[in-house]
Amino acid sequence: MNIALWIIQIILAALFLTSGSLKLVLDKDKLEKVFEWIDNYPEKRLKLVGTFEVLGGLGLFLPGVYSVFDILIPLSAIGLTIIMVLATLLHYKRKETNELVVNIIVLVLLLLIIAGRLFILN
Repeated sequence: MNIALWIIQIILAALFLTSGSLKLVLDKDKLEKVFEWIDNYPEKRLKLVGTFEVLGGLGLFLPGVYSVFDILIPLSAIGLTIIMVLATLLHYKRKETNELVVNIIVLVLLLLIIAGRLFILN
């Protein structure tokens, strides 16, 4: 179970680090080509979401790698779950079913990490 959780954590960390980094580095005009939903949001909010995604992605694996503050792993997953719930609502309102499927899969994987790190392995 621990190995499966680590694999999920690394995959999700890569996903959030990539997505968050794009939001931090690229300006809004370039981001609109990657993410269709961005046109409705100010650039400062996008940078804030990108920052939280990068921090959450780092929190999914760094505490476990260095064996310090292991509680940060499920806390990061909880924070990313909040982001994904909001993203799911956004895509639902915009009737973007492909993105909804991806959001729900990521949500389920985040919930597995939370359950596994808080309840199963402790």
